[in-house]
Amino acid sequence: MYLGIHNIDHPVIASRDLDVTRAQFERLGFTVPPRGSHIEWGTGNLCVMFPDDYVEVRGIVDPERFTMHLDEHLEQHGEGLMGVAFGTADVKASYAEAVEHGIKTGELRNLRRNFEHPEGWTQPAFELYAPDADDIEGLMHVVVIEHLTPELIRRPDFLEHANGCLGINEMRGAIDDVERVAGKMRRLLGDAAVTEGSEGIVLTVPSGQRIRLDKADTTGLASMTMRVADLDRTERLFISNDVAFVRDGETITVAPHDACGTTLHFTEAGPG
Repeated sequence: MYLGIHNIDHPVIASRDLDVTRAQFERLGFTVPPRGSHIEWGTGNLCVMFPDDYVEVRGIVDPERFTMHLDEHLEQHGEGLMGVAFGTADVKASYAEAVEHGIKTGELRNLRRNFEHPEGWTQPAFELYAPDADDIEGLMHVVVIEHLTPELIRRPDFLEHANGCLGINEMRGAIDDVERVAGKMRRLLGDAAVTEGSEGIVLTVPSGQRIRLDKADTTGLASMTMRVADLDRTERLFISNDVAFVRDGETITVAPHDACGTTLHFTEAGPG
């Protein structure tokens, strides 16, 4: 595995109001755990958990503290996908390999966040590094992460979703220069992970999950494809909850205004 990266650990969605986004995602049939708040920053998050990955929705809970530039992102891009975290089982080895390959990166950091359970707070811990923006063009913001206390965030009751969702298959976005971005992605993810064509590039990590970056006039991430156990069950849930959607064969699509600025696709097919 190049840089020890094995999966899309979690896409990150920027939210202007975590309470509003919670209501949206619960209406979509997701189980949304209690809010988390980053100890080191003025940001908080909602983490929608699946067995092998999750979706992080990040918002500002204390604008007087450092927000990791989330305020600037919301001002420039609005709500929606703002980046991706790649998972590794050994972040120290991954970091050392990234430095060896000439990838510009800040320091390796240990972070914690408060997980605000009704019965009391816990503090999940993780270690990560963030490649420089110039090295991850097209992906907006990237971290490579190792979870040190996964049992605190992946409780069994968090993994059951009324919509039957099981995990993340794919992310999709746009780039304005295929050749340039493909070269950067090979440095980040390795040659085997990158398929380049005239209409864009496809990044495939060892888990089989993909990121498609289509050639366009703009750059950024826009949509996710989620895997569900039973698409008919998902459709029934959306009808019951009065969620607007379009079903095209084996895919259901929910528009960005119902999912915090992110187009969501649902399918029974697995990744890869």
